[in-house]
Amino acid sequence: MFHNDVISVSNRHVLFHHQHAFLNQQAVLDTLREKTARLDIPFTSVEVPQAQVSLDDTVASYLFNSQLLSKADGSMLIVVPEECRQRSNVWQYLNELVSSGASPINEVAVFDLRESMRNGGGPACLRLRVVLNHDELAAVNPRSLMNDERYQH
Repeated sequence: MFHNDVISVSNRHVLFHHQHAFLNQQAVLDTLREKTARLDIPFTSVEVPQAQVSLDDTVASYLFNSQLLSKADGSMLIVVPEECRQRSNVWQYLNELVSSGASPINEVAVFDLRESMRNGGGPACLRLRVVLNHDELAAVNPRSLMNDERYQH
């Protein structure tokens, strides 16, 4: 793969990735576990098996161009493009993932992002997220932030 966001996505301590995402994958995952353990952060690998979703299907469905979002209870929501629902094996995998309780990902939200994709972007282009502490947020010009009121106008 030429783009990492075609085969994996992460949020905080969770790495959602394809079985064939990385060269020497076990060593990569072991390194991530060791480094996060030194920071006293639990690392969670959620691996999509090739037998359930092929690399071709991950590319065609934009599965890993998704967004993982933290929920208030510590679990996660995965936001996926409509193409994931249109590929039966991808949709089945996602439903099994959220119902299994085996990972922090326990909810799927689907959005039609074709317009963004037709304009040269893809779901990953919508992924930019900046985590700020209170002081950093206070330093940001509030007119540059999106909120419900601005969205409605």
